Amino acid sequence: MKKYRLGIIGSGSLGSIIGKYISKELYEDYEIVGILSGKIENAQKLSNEINCRAYKGLDDMLKDKPDYIIEAASPSVVKDSAVKILENGINLIALSVGAFADDVFYKKAAQIAKENNCRVHLTSGAVGGFDVLSSAMLMEDVTVGITTEKSPNSLNGAPFLEGRELSQDDVEEVFTGTAKEAIEVFPKNINVAVATGLSTTGVDNTNVVIRSIPGMKSNKHSIKLQGNTVKVTVEIESIPSPDNPKSSSLAAWSVISLLQRLVAPITF
Repeated sequence: MKKYRLGIIGSGSLGSIIGKYISKELYEDYEIVGILSGKIENAQKLSNEINCRAYKGLDDMLKDKPDYIIEAASPSVVKDSAVKILENGINLIALSVGAFADDVFYKKAAQIAKENNCRVHLTSGAVGGFDVLSSAMLMEDVTVGITTEKSPNSLNGAPFLEGRELSQDDVEEVFTGTAKEAIEVFPKNINVAVATGLSTTGVDNTNVVIRSIPGMKSNKHSIKLQGNTVKVTVEIESIPSPDNPKSSSLAAWSVISLLQRLVAPITF
């Protein structure tokens, strides 16, 4: 059985969960060739723990010819690296799905992947139910929306807030708009909305509501699809990553679940 070679971009809380689990539990099917991070010292720290290389740049990683590169960094990193990865015939597993809200970038990535016989795998991240959502929307015209509730600390710092701090006492409906609009002003908080849009009605047709809930210890996402003959509601609640309150650890495990499915003899 083939052992697949993996590169990981991102050495923060999510990249660390992914790298450590693969090295301990999925080593029969996968080999991590190395880690790339914004700071070489961060990549070196994780690489020392899981016994692989620390890369100074993407070109160094590409020279080692991984079968898959896992992105656990940011939408901007996806946009900066995806084309080169796919041009080298390497499959990309993207956590920062928000990058694909850009229709021009989406179409370019799809074209290059097709031309080079590789694929982009968009992970479910901190939400899910995309199998039933995408099936339901094939039946008839539907409307889709997602409501995200987080603590003020999870949302503070987003470009949309322009430096203001959210109330620690009052519930606030911070944003209402489309998934495409949301990811532009909440680039680190709302990949889930873009994933929902891409799997259903598109990012321009998926409504997003973001609420700030003081004292909230979890991140909660409620996805609703409504048609004439079908109605789907998916609710997910998870504790934010202790190292990064803007992300859920569940997002890292969605990558691990995908890797397991890619090598499973029987899979969903």
